[in-house]
Amino acid sequence: MFGAPLWLAAALPGLAAAWSLFAWGAARRRRVALSLGREATLARVAEDAGPRRRWSSALRLSALALMFLALAGPRWGVDLVETRGSARQVVVAVDVSLSMRATDVKPSRLERAKASLSLLLDQLKGDRVGVVAFAGDAQMICPLTADVEAAKELLGALEVGAVPVPGTSLSAAIRVSSALIGRYPGAKTVVLLTDGEDHGGDAVAAAREAASSGVRLYAVGIGTPEGEPIPLEGGGYKKDKNGATVVSRLGEKALGEAAAASGGAYYRSSPGEDEMSDIVAKIKAGDPARGLAGTTTRWRNRYAWPLALAFALILFEMSLPLLPLPRSSATSASAVLLLLAAAAPARAALAEGVLRDANRKYGDRRYEDALELYGRASGRRPADPRPVFNAGDALYRLDRDSDAAGAFDSVAGRRDAPQRLRSAALYNLGNARYRGGDYAAAADAYRRALALDPEDADARRNLVVAMNRSKVPPPPQKKNKKNEPRQPPPKDGQDKNQDGGGGDRPKQRPQDSMTRDDAERVMRAVAEREKSTRRQAPPAAAYGRRPPPKTSVEEDW
Repeated sequence: MFGAPLWLAAALPGLAAAWSLFAWGAARRRRVALSLGREATLARVAEDAGPRRRWSSALRLSALALMFLALAGPRWGVDLVETRGSARQVVVAVDVSLSMRATDVKPSRLERAKASLSLLLDQLKGDRVGVVAFAGDAQMICPLTADVEAAKELLGALEVGAVPVPGTSLSAAIRVSSALIGRYPGAKTVVLLTDGEDHGGDAVAAAREAASSGVRLYAVGIGTPEGEPIPLEGGGYKKDKNGATVVSRLGEKALGEAAAASGGAYYRSSPGEDEMSDIVAKIKAGDPARGLAGTTTRWRNRYAWPLALAFALILFEMSLPLLPLPRSSATSASAVLLLLAAAAPARAALAEGVLRDANRKYGDRRYEDALELYGRASGRRPADPRPVFNAGDALYRLDRDSDAAGAFDSVAGRRDAPQRLRSAALYNLGNARYRGGDYAAAADAYRRALALDPEDADARRNLVVAMNRSKVPPPPQKKNKKNEPRQPPPKDGQDKNQDGGGGDRPKQRPQDSMTRDDAERVMRAVAEREKSTRRQAPPAAAYGRRPPPKTSVEEDW
């Protein structure tokens, strides 16, 4: 409610000191007047200035109180603020095919690629970075984001076999990576970390297509021309269809031709990783894209209202000698002026107070009481979406999924609501639909949430779970939360426009009762069920997805 509340604490001694000074001045003037003659005699020969002085003192004290109020920084309401910045777009494609297990570079080709990528990300802070993993096909692991640390966390999870299609397709990696950044303006770069073996198509043609979209390719070859056998997890080495041991060699020719076709360059990975610094220097030399970087919310500072009224009172006090004033109590009139001035802020503060009380009830798990207060706060400020959003969280806690979905859908449909709040509402709507068994509607809500916030990892993960459930529904069973795969509950949009101020935001990610062991056991069961049904499932085209590229059995590394 206040940006600097300490000024309110200073107001009381300040006003007391000012009142004491005015009282001392009035007493001194009275003593001087009495020394000139009797009070009744002076009243007959001179106008009584007492009422005018009382008005003047009251107006000055009121103006001083309003100045202290302005210094405290009263705030209510929020503004959606757009932030603009500049950034370059970089996608790093990492080879996770079986051949990356070779140890001709230590400790392995994949570990060297991950170390190089980590070094590259550290030097690209301030730019937008995405990560793609590829083998016989390519998949986006991390969308374009300015959060380099988040990209590095996802990097740590990359392992051989992360892409289920065996083999190596440089063309798929280049096309998926360039499609991820091709629509953005400014400098666009794809960095390819691979051993260069290519079993999946024409990498040079894919590089030319990327260059037509303004994408430049830098390839880093990891391995040695002499090559080395590919170790297997269970021991031994990879063999081809004839039983001969496969020796995986660095394919520098294919990488060099692809990089040259896009206007980029090829580098061989070195122990000192000096090539990363050279690539970063060339990326930084490109023109960054300038535009909308994001949105945030900011409290509206209302200090101008009490400050303007304080100046108005001072001007009125200065004009007192020109005005005929009644002999009434100036203090009462001044108090009326202050009450009128504070009426609008008081109404806003009252609604904020109700919202804070509701959030405290929510934090104490008194959801019915919180729900009643949220309704009261919404009635006092119908244009504020926060009480409706928080009421949806309370309804979700009370297992009233349909009502919760209605509340979240209402907030998501409000164009005047902040974008982050609408994204959180859509996420929560998906969770409510998912728990109600409507997996298709849940997936649609998660998609809409990702459209508003593409970097929401929870929504992305839940979208995959909901899509899988809509295609392979669970068998009919008694409703029991421990029989459901674990999914995040309604989340707080981490936006101050959802709380009532004062640091009393409800924890709007209610946790289910499932233990970690239960969750892991259920997810393993779901995975086994999906494996058993995959053979009877319709072709991938029936789901609106393109089938994975065909790879020859003898070249699955």
